[in-house]
Amino acid sequence: MKLIDKYLPSDYCDSVSKRIKPTEPLSPDNIFEEMFCNFPKPVDWLFKLRNAIVKPFGLQGGGGFGKLISERNNEEIILSKNDKHLCFWVGIYCSQPLDGWQEASVTTVVKYNNLLGRIYFIGIWVFHKLLVKGLFRRAIKD
Repeated sequence: MKLIDKYLPSDYCDSVSKRIKPTEPLSPDNIFEEMFCNFPKPVDWLFKLRNAIVKPFGLQGGGGFGKLISERNNEEIILSKNDKHLCFWVGIYCSQPLDGWQEASVTTVVKYNNLLGRIYFIGIWVFHKLLVKGLFRRAIKD
């Protein structure tokens, strides 16, 4: 059972996964680093824009993704953030190599605490889907 599974059921859940045969074994830390610490400048700009837009509404932003790590084991890292409007969890999973193959995935789970949380997530949903898929592909070198 993956760590992220304990946050289900939810109001929203998506996942992107891929069976990969990397030249060097990957870990959840490798994927986290590539997705959330070394993202391209346009993505950094989008996060800054989002933070500026949501600040007047009392939604939290910024602070760096490393501070969001709430759980981990050898195969998975959980990022989480809870505020008065919504709670979210992101599970970054990477199986141990088996005959050189690994399963890698990123799963997002969201629970709304009120209408503003739902509206906020509707506003970022399209960007979320595109960014997660693109950053994941980049992280696993697909």
